[in-house]
Amino acid sequence: MRFGKRAAPFLGLAALLGVLVAPVTVTAQSTAGGTSGLSPDPQVIASGFESMDALRADAVANAGGDKYSAWIVESSRFVGVPAGGFMPDRGGPDAQGKVTMVDLPVNVGILKGKDGKITLYDSGWMQQDYIYRWAGSCCATPLRDQMVAMGLNPDDVTRIVVGHGHWDHAGQLDQFQNAVLYIQREELRAIDWALNYPDPKISAWNTMSLGPPNPNGTYNNTCARTPACGYPPKTIMQIAGKITSGMAQVVDGRTEIASGLIIHPAFRGHTYGAQLLQANTPAGQLVFGSDTYSSWEGIRDWNVANIQQTDTVQQFLAYEKCYLLTGTPTNQVPHNCIAAHEPLSYSSDYPITKNWWNLADSSGKKLNCSRAAEITLANSDTSHMPGSPDQVKCAMVPSTLPAASAEPTNPGVPGQRLP
Repeated sequence: MRFGKRAAPFLGLAALLGVLVAPVTVTAQSTAGGTSGLSPDPQVIASGFESMDALRADAVANAGGDKYSAWIVESSRFVGVPAGGFMPDRGGPDAQGKVTMVDLPVNVGILKGKDGKITLYDSGWMQQDYIYRWAGSCCATPLRDQMVAMGLNPDDVTRIVVGHGHWDHAGQLDQFQNAVLYIQREELRAIDWALNYPDPKISAWNTMSLGPPNPNGTYNNTCARTPACGYPPKTIMQIAGKITSGMAQVVDGRTEIASGLIIHPAFRGHTYGAQLLQANTPAGQLVFGSDTYSSWEGIRDWNVANIQQTDTVQQFLAYEKCYLLTGTPTNQVPHNCIAAHEPLSYSSDYPITKNWWNLADSSGKKLNCSRAAEITLANSDTSHMPGSPDQVKCAMVPSTLPAASAEPTNPGVPGQRLP
């Protein structure tokens, strides 16, 4: 499949016209900028700006909306990541002079409304070549299987809000045929740019390079932290598939998608079109942040994390949004900010995830050591957490790894760029 020539027109049409999807009511948070399209914040377009007063108003107004039960589930796990590569401020050696290593979960948010319908925040990933060979990861499990193990029906998923379009957060979209995808117009514009930029040092995608493996069995990643890293063919084609089939809503800034659910822009908090999701729950307002909120400790301690297309000013402003939306003074701990890759996830050290367990299939066998956490219950929902939860952390890698091959027509691999 000559993907490189086909993807850009799909996404360019969606990004520029927005006519492939039904219109969405978008509420502007500021009238600043006028015809220039600029906001009062540095380097952000007007649709990405939200005033502090408007955010405080959303904190109050959304509390009167529908309430949602909330869980997170671990789609997979990056194992043995140098702490400084994740959070530069924490890159120093440990007491023994060794590099500090951390495990990073890939968390997906699950919100169940009073009608029984489910909204996902992010959709994880299942590209096993990346997971087990490039990323040195473990514990990948199909999201549908995880939901069944949690006592949730994956066919009840009607919305998927992706924090951004990267491979580990916008995968498995094709597994939820009835769900409408919500994605920012700015994210599509960024993807369109990434697919077309001529220099592979800038436009590279996340795909294993061709050639022999490293001594430890992993493969080199072709883009590392180049600006467009993270948009491989399989993920992009699934996003494009949702758009072209009419199962997507392309939003532009702040958008209330249902009673009790509000999308907030976080442009350049991780990618150009990153977005947050505010959810009304019995535990108060939760704010899901994907990679803009890669680390809860980063939000708490005001440290940048997982820098990529990141403007660090905008990441801090996105952190501030969580404080404002949850009514938390910035000198207190923001418990209700839900992070995608927090190393402390599934422990009492990240208190909102303390009610966690290892998932098991119908026979009682551990489901690839993937974990889930119950955050709060609404609408007379009963707990999905086992009475005696298995809380012994483990890791699982297949005894036979999937075949490794780079995806074709990938401009990030030398020699594969199409004319």
